[in-house]
Amino acid sequence: MRLSERLLEIARLVPKGSSVADVGTDHALLPIYLIKEGIARKVIAIEVRPAPWRRAMESVAQAGLSDFIDVRLGDGFGPLKVGEVDVAIIAGLGGETIWSIMEKAPEIAGSLEALILQPMKNVHRLRKALFENSFEITEERVVLSGERYFEILVAKKGTSRSFDEEDLMIGPVLKGRRTPEVLEYIKRRLDRLDGRIKELEGRDSENARRAKESMLREMELLKVVLKKWSAFRP
Repeated sequence: MRLSERLLEIARLVPKGSSVADVGTDHALLPIYLIKEGIARKVIAIEVRPAPWRRAMESVAQAGLSDFIDVRLGDGFGPLKVGEVDVAIIAGLGGETIWSIMEKAPEIAGSLEALILQPMKNVHRLRKALFENSFEITEERVVLSGERYFEILVAKKGTSRSFDEEDLMIGPVLKGRRTPEVLEYIKRRLDRLDGRIKELEGRDSENARRAKESMLREMELLKVVLKKWSAFRP
């Protein structure tokens, strides 16, 4: 079974021997990999829609792993009980949707040893919600999968802390990690923002103006970070 680099990087962040919930499991590819590779001892695979839930059930049965992977139908953390798993994975959803899942089940989100989160968009809004609700971001990764870079966060309930715009837009861990991958990711973000701003040229609506101002602020912040990194280059 071949996983994408995005899913492989998520799997690398799962502590060996843990019990895991995979929210939005789709075909249950990640749970099957975690069990086959001896990373997780059990997985609860959750899917909200009946059709993907049935596909996940079939995939697990065909892999002969029904004793190790429990496929459940339900929304977010709804099918879980406190203490059933050590780690939860929520990947492939928007940042606001990920936080909504956590917010609806605070007792479960707060009890986990780790939440492995991979938002497709609005990463800064997810970070803000985590910080404002006393979740600590313990690890951040950037991975190139196909033609796109993805950010992966690891969080757990902690204590409240101050944060700034750099923490939101770059990340509290990534901003101190001057690796070639992170550098290339930031450069691509700048190119993408520049292209989106050019697309808005000539549009006079209030929404277009606000979007342009927001993207210009983000570009300025990213440029400041790159300048800092250049100044400290050995």
